[in-house]
Amino acid sequence: MSPVKQKQKKHKKHKDRRKRSRLNAKNADRHVLYERSVQCPEADVEFVDMVFEATYGTKPRRLREDFCGTAALCCEWVKTRDGNVATGVDLDTSVLEWGRKNNLGRLKDGAVDRVDLVNANVLDLSANGTNGNSGRVAGEAPEVVVSLNFSYFCFKERDTLKRYFASVRETMHEKGLYVLDIMGGPDSQIPQEEETEHESFSYVWDQDYFNPITHDCRCYIHFRFPDGSKMKKAFSYEWRLWSVAEVRDALLESGFSAVDVYWEGSDEDGEGDGVFEKSVEGDDSPAWVAYIVATP
Repeated sequence: MSPVKQKQKKHKKHKDRRKRSRLNAKNADRHVLYERSVQCPEADVEFVDMVFEATYGTKPRRLREDFCGTAALCCEWVKTRDGNVATGVDLDTSVLEWGRKNNLGRLKDGAVDRVDLVNANVLDLSANGTNGNSGRVAGEAPEVVVSLNFSYFCFKERDTLKRYFASVRETMHEKGLYVLDIMGGPDSQIPQEEETEHESFSYVWDQDYFNPITHDCRCYIHFRFPDGSKMKKAFSYEWRLWSVAEVRDALLESGFSAVDVYWEGSDEDGEGDGVFEKSVEGDDSPAWVAYIVATP
């Protein structure tokens, strides 16, 4: 099982209820397909709320989503509670505009006014507003910062990764959480394709290249349709496959006081059950996805 499919297992209780449509490579929107096959912001919000309340006794209000893409998580965040506010940060202006039109545009009852999308490099965010970007949410430091879908894997050098983590630590609230996800296991280091069928299309996770010396990897997402058409390389990733130990050490060295790993449990068939609990020892699954939570 590929790491991305394992992440889907985590979200299996949140089923896609969109109507069946006759999709093909020409009329399909790659961002819609990505959200339907990879993301489940409801589950991520539930996890953040659970851990924050267990840590601080209250629910958080201010969230910053780094590498936010279409801002699906930001939108889910403000829908969850009336007082919630969110800032999404991304370098890609086109994907931010897509999110404004297609996700923010669907928000109701003034919720759109509680989402702010910022076109910026996450490395440039600072508490004092360097380059005009402070990373603040509604004028205050975020209580929660998230970097999900392995987005921080784009930082291949350890010094750059630590610089980013230090920026997160500097810009977030002193009583806050930094939440990341991470994938691993032997299968994540093997060039291979895995196809997952969805209603009206198939999602293909393509691990195209892996260098065991540097842990550089190249991955693609393709989509296939019932009429035989294909959307090849709809998304491309040039990453470094970081380990949990490496990420934990980098977070601690960047100023965080504690780093915990939340590992997924297994059901009776040995598959992920979608329940993540704090753990100091993972199992030897061929592919897995976990959450990492750091506190200032």
